[in-house]
Parts: sequence; C-alpha cells; structure tokens
Amino acid sequence: MAGPEYQSLDSGEASPYRRARSDAIARLARREHSRRELYDYLKGRDYLKPASVATEIADDGEETPELDVELLIDEVLERMAEEGLQSDARFAASFLRTRVLRGQGPRRIQQELRQRGVDNDTLNAVMREACDPAPDVFGHVDVVDFFELASETLARRFSSAGEGQKERARRERFLLQRGFDYEQLRYAMSSAWSDEGEE
Repeated sequence: MAGPEYQSLDSGEASPYRRARSDAIARLARREHSRRELYDYLKGRDYLKPASVATEIADDGEETPELDVELLIDEVLERMAEEGLQSDARFAASFLRTRVLRGQGPRRIQQELRQRGVDNDTLNAVMREACDPAPDVFGHVDVVDFFELASETLARRFSSAGEGQKERARRERFLLQRGFDYEQLRYAMSSAWSDEGEE
C-alpha cells in the first residue's frame, strides 16, 4: 500500500517531495554524497523554491501555506537515510578511499569531510576503521598506513631527498599540503628513498 507521498504514474505532475527524492536518488546513482551535499544540491533546484510553487486558493477563499523547502528536503533526506539510500558513514569511507589513492594525508581528508558536513563521530569512526588491521567479513585486511602512504607519495613526487635545507623544506611543504602530520612527514623524509641503489 503506497504512502501519502506516492502518486500513481498517470496522476499528472509529481509532487515536490517525489521530484526531490528522484533528484537525490539520481545524484546518488553517480557516486556517494554526504547529506549536506545533497541538501545543498536540492535547495538549489528551481522547482523546489517557494516562488515556483503556485499558491492554491482553498474553497473557503484562503490561500494555502507556502511550501517549506527546508522542511521538505529534510524529510526527503531523513527518509532516504532510514532506508539506507544515503549514509554519511558510507560516503566518508568512500571519500577516504579515493583520497588515499590520490596520496592525501589524514588531516586533509578530515578537513574535507568536515567541509562536506560529516560530523566528528562519523568521521572518527571511519578513520579508526580504515586504520584497523582487523579483517573484514570476507577476511580481507585493507589497512591505511598513513606513514607508508606519506613515504610513497613523497618518493613518487621527488626522486631524492634533495640537497640543502631549501630542497628539504620544499619536500616537507609538499607533505604538509597533502595533509600529513609532522610525525608522518619525519618518517617519510627518513624512509622514502631508503632502498635507493638496492637491486
């Protein structure tokens, strides 16, 4: 039995709720998104703006209240989260994997996740899980070692430790801009080229 927000296919134009839900699902079909990203996207859609919603006149001659866009979007996103269609934890885990593949450090990843609206509890849980050496349900161990990542990223960018303080500072700035902390930086500077010349 369909809920009140569903309409039959031949009932004419879909409700703002259904259009917002369809747009959110289409967006998620491309890649994971945080709740804030979806909210901002839906809020920018013209058909959801109150000015584009015709105010109806009821039988008693009074106007019906305007559509509360923020409330509508919150309702759509809350329902999608309950159904498992949108998850900030899933988004954060996916985002972390793509940034690790790009050679980015934990500080930058965390900053970018916060900018996308992921709360600290979710962020910390995802970071802990990524660095946890425990096997997943399939027995795979896929741990992010940010120390080794810093070392590999540095070695890919620079062929050697460089001569002089200016060159060392250039490599250190590179790692800091990538989001690695000072401990990871020191480890990378001491280990990135340690196997040079070995055959």
